[in-house]
Amino acid sequence: MKYQLVLQFTGTVIPDYDSLVDLESVLIEQIQEDGKATVDGHDFGSSQMNLFLTVDDPENVLSRIRGKIEHPLMERVRAGYRNVTDNTFRAIWPESLHEFSVKSIQA
Repeated sequence: MKYQLVLQFTGTVIPDYDSLVDLESVLIEQIQEDGKATVDGHDFGSSQMNLFLTVDDPENVLSRIRGKIEHPLMERVRAGYRNVTDNTFRAIWPESLHEFSVKSIQA
């Protein structure tokens, strides 16, 4: 697996965070099972929530997620990916999205 796929959502309140953790559990149960994706965790802050996955084929995995996962957050997902050795993300969803970045979360 050589790409980091990021599913991104806006979120600022605890119910948003709870929903993110719930979606993460669903992805672990339903997507990670075939070995084509590894759920690597999440972050929450700066009005942004991210789920991180390591994958071989980001576009295929995102298509599987969008087709298989029914979760309220999926209605507002943005997605991008990068080679794990690179810092530049490529936007892949929605199709109208031209730029994608992950805000640095400061502790």
